[in-house]
Parts: sequence; C-alpha cells; structure tokens
Amino acid sequence: MYEIEFYIKPNGRCPTEDFLDSINKKVDIPYIENVLGHLQEHGPKLTGKHVKYLEDGIYELRIQTVSGQFRLLYFFFDETKIIITHGFHKKEKKKDVYNPQLKTALQYKQDYYDRND
Repeated sequence: MYEIEFYIKPNGRCPTEDFLDSINKKVDIPYIENVLGHLQEHGPKLTGKHVKYLEDGIYELRIQTVSGQFRLLYFFFDETKIIITHGFHKKEKKKDVYNPQLKTALQYKQDYYDRND
C-alpha cells in the first residue's frame, strides 16, 4: 500500500483540494476516488489507461467520468509516498494543454523537495 499525500503550498493552500472542491461531488468524485484507490494499492505498478509518464518524474493519472476527462499530476517522493500536485479538467485534445500544467507540477515538485528533503 502506498501513501497518497496532496501537495500543500507554502501559503497553506492545497491545489488538489481546490480542484476537487470545484467539481461535481456526486457525479465525478466516485470515479476519482476509485482510480486514486488503484494508485494507492499499486503505486508505480499501475499502468495502462490510467497512467502516463510525462517527464522529470511527473506522472499523469487519467480519470474518465461521465462529465469528461480529469487529470491529476503526481510524483513519487520515496518508495511509499505519492504526492499529488494538482488536478484539472481536460477539455482540449491538444497537447499544448500539458505545457502549463506540467510546468506547475514541476514547480510544486521542486518546492516539495526543497521543504521535505
């Protein structure tokens, strides 16, 4: 079993919680919780349709709900801890959507390591 932790900014805000608070609780959250459960159980062994490696240690957790496609970006901090940096609703098919999201995840990862290493 792996421990899932949401990244918290130095100001105390949690981008993942902010994202989850913005989506439909009854429709989308059960799907997200289900896929997070798979990630928690399988960690780096989770592959296939739910996970895509992006770059520099950042992974994308892919979640399809009736409302659309959602993404949670994450990295591994140690052998048992998974840090979810933030999430977003993927509305476009373009790859360009990933540049700002990946940049944000990399900044949060660096901050996390600076404060926890």
